[in-house]
Amino acid sequence: MTPAGRGTLVAGAIVAAIGIGIGYPTLVAMGATLLAAVLIALILVGRPPDMRCTRRVMPDRVTAGDRAVTELTITNHGRRTTPAAEGREQFGERSITVDIPSLEPGESAVVTNEIETRDRGVFAVGPLTVRRGDPIGLARRGDLDSGTTDLVVYPRIHDVSPFPAGIRRDLEGLPSGEAAEGGITFSNLREYVPGDDLRLVHWRSSARTGSLMVRHNIDVHRPRTTVILDTTRNLYDRESFEDAIRAAASIVVSAMTRRFPFTVRTSGGGIIDDRSSHLAVMDFFSAVEPNDDETMDLGAAAVAASRDPAGLSCAIITGRAGVDALRSLGPVRNRFEHLTMIRMGSDQQSRVFELAGAVLMNVGTSEDFAHAWNRRMRR
Repeated sequence: MTPAGRGTLVAGAIVAAIGIGIGYPTLVAMGATLLAAVLIALILVGRPPDMRCTRRVMPDRVTAGDRAVTELTITNHGRRTTPAAEGREQFGERSITVDIPSLEPGESAVVTNEIETRDRGVFAVGPLTVRRGDPIGLARRGDLDSGTTDLVVYPRIHDVSPFPAGIRRDLEGLPSGEAAEGGITFSNLREYVPGDDLRLVHWRSSARTGSLMVRHNIDVHRPRTTVILDTTRNLYDRESFEDAIRAAASIVVSAMTRRFPFTVRTSGGGIIDDRSSHLAVMDFFSAVEPNDDETMDLGAAAVAASRDPAGLSCAIITGRAGVDALRSLGPVRNRFEHLTMIRMGSDQQSRVFELAGAVLMNVGTSEDFAHAWNRRMRR
């Protein structure tokens, strides 16, 4: 029952009671009419139709600003015709109007709607709420069906250059085997696996061992990147946090598309690296949220990153970090071939400072970041 229906019910009861009390038949008739209107409205929306709904979201992963389509297949499983109705389908904090046609028993209809994405994130699409009401709005019934389906919205990516190639201090590569395969630097011999280049077969060793052995070459000069993403909530506003996500994702995608090793760490404890698929990496950035922990110790994070074999070049992305954060990086600058700190904020004027062994970028938006980054990396 709607607020109007409840008001009508109370008014009808009061008017009828007054009419009975003073013996005034006209008032009794008016009250009875109001009560009858509410009763008829409840009968009209009484038993819900037996309808089932399935949903597809196409595609289920998009970039912020792109559109997705929901396809609802609605079937009438009841024994009577269902009237046309208006439904509402939830998408995050928004709702989408769904026009449901009249359906005969056993009939199905496919209803499609566009979803315009604005923000990065993982959003639940659904459930579908079908509302049926009487002509004068005294009663309304909402039937929930269809469950929910996730739509993953990726951050926008800027075209940025990767870190320039550095020269490893250990020219023999990484004893731990973490160096990227490929290149021309010999690391060791190993048994052949399907797909290996036959030109790398070491025939003398194969004859001696009785197993087909191949040279395991590694590339010790490819840029190896660690991105440290500070997700501390109090350092950002909503827009600057999204800018920071876009900056971090852009650096990683630049490395990933060139098959360069990378590692991403967040102050909330998230971590992902180049052993993950492109899909998993983008899902990771879609799901990152601000955390309410204390401000990240950037110096300690940089020390941890410098122990990672994939972390010879380091980008630290933060919000309005103070002077203490900058000082904490001083002792670790010599651990990296390249160390760049990006401070993101809508009130920042874009400036790049060349420090001893490091670069500091103060940028307002992710677009400002991409421009400053490319200008610095392409020098």
